[in-house]
Amino acid sequence: MKELIRRYGKWLNKRVLTAVGLCLLLAAAVLTNILVNKGKTDTAETGANRTESVTQVSAQSGSMDANFFASYREERDNVRTQELAYLDAIVSQGADAETLSDAQQQKLELVNAMETELTVENLVRAKGFDDVIVSIHKGNINVVVGADALNDEQVAQILDIVLRETGKSAENVKISTTL
Repeated sequence: MKELIRRYGKWLNKRVLTAVGLCLLLAAAVLTNILVNKGKTDTAETGANRTESVTQVSAQSGSMDANFFASYREERDNVRTQELAYLDAIVSQGADAETLSDAQQQKLELVNAMETELTVENLVRAKGFDDVIVSIHKGNINVVVGADALNDEQVAQILDIVLRETGKSAENVKISTTL
């Protein structure tokens, strides 16, 4: 045994042991993540699919239903809460620096999107619309207004608010009504 230590001792220094330990921790974090999320789909995709189906059902119904806006907001809040919980779990697991940084960046982007959505919704409501939902996802902005129809001036007002608050280009914005 002493001969093995003497022969391979130069390889068993603190740096190598630290690197091996970090690799083992990373592998454990990945394995834990896989086991925790086994059988589940990606939360963001699930939430997006659910909200898209809610939007489609409401748009097909042809009526301005206040329940649509309430249920959409509730669903969006639930999905966001789950996303934040997953990101918090990644942060608390003690992942490597890159994964930790990525999780914190995603969390910051999510919080910024939530704040921007709320700001835009309130500013559009201030223009006299009964209800509005704003959804920011992967650089695209969807605005659903509780109105039967919008004239060009109203669309321009809403677009101005969205562009000013988000800094995105007009080609990334879609404005629609509940009909």
